[in-house]
Amino acid sequence: MGQIIHVEIVAESHDRAAEFYTKVFGWQVTPAPVPDGYLLAETGAGEGIDAAIMSNRYQTQQTIAWIEVDDLEATLDAARGAGGTPVGDIQELPGIGRLSYVRDTEGVLIGLRQERT
Repeated sequence: MGQIIHVEIVAESHDRAAEFYTKVFGWQVTPAPVPDGYLLAETGAGEGIDAAIMSNRYQTQQTIAWIEVDDLEATLDAARGAGGTPVGDIQELPGIGRLSYVRDTEGVLIGLRQERT
């Protein structure tokens, strides 16, 4: 629990950003099934994590780290207790798990994922 599992790069033009990361780093970018304006980015083989590039109509912070948690509700409660603020509703993404966002005490947006069981 607590390991960074994914990073989202938020862009005014997600297509333009995808072209940049493809040309500069060789990432393989493909559209996600949902939502519109969300691209999955395979960053390469071996150790490391993959990423996504998404439209800023969903979030405005430029980069969002995603953290794997065992219990989404307990983590949101712990975040509240530590001065953080849950953002939005818990979402179920088929085949992936349950997702939510939280802002830390400094206003940084963090994604949380509880794997589906």
